Amino acid sequence: MIEKKTITKALVALVCLAAVFLTGLFFGRTGSGGDFTVTTQYAVGAMSAQELDDIADRVDARATRETEEQVPTQQTNHQGAETPADSGLVNINTADSTALQTLPGVGPAIAERIIAHRETHGAFRIIEEITDVSGIGERRFEDIRDLITVE
Repeated sequence: MIEKKTITKALVALVCLAAVFLTGLFFGRTGSGGDFTVTTQYAVGAMSAQELDDIADRVDARATRETEEQVPTQQTNHQGAETPADSGLVNINTADSTALQTLPGVGPAIAERIIAHRETHGAFRIIEEITDVSGIGERRFEDIRDLITVE
C-alpha cells in the first residue's frame, strides 16, 4: 500500500511542475511554427529530496489539523434535535422536523415536506436534491446550502 507521505510528495511535485509550466518557465516558445524548447534548468534539481520531505510533512500536518478542526462535536438542543449552531450541519436524511426548522426559511410545513419526500423517494444522495421538495427553490437552497449535509 502506498504511504500517505509518498502520495503527498508526488502531489507537491506535480503542483510545483504545473506551477512552473503555467508560468512559462518550463516550456518556452522558440517562435518558429509552434515548436517548443525545453529549458530544464528551472525544473530539474529545483528542490532537494529533503526540501520535498519538509513540504510534505507541513502539508500532512496542516491536513491533519484541518481535519481535526472540522470534526463537529454532536450536541442536541433541549428537544433532542441537532441544530446547525451546535453541530455545524443538519443531515437532511436523518434530521427530524425540529432540526429542519432551524434552517433559514424552513418552517413546519416545509420540514414535513422534506421528511415526506425522503420517506417516499429514499435518502437524498446530494444536497441539491432538496430542491425537489415543494417550497425549496434556488433562493432558499442558496440560504441553506452551507448548513446541510447528506452524510
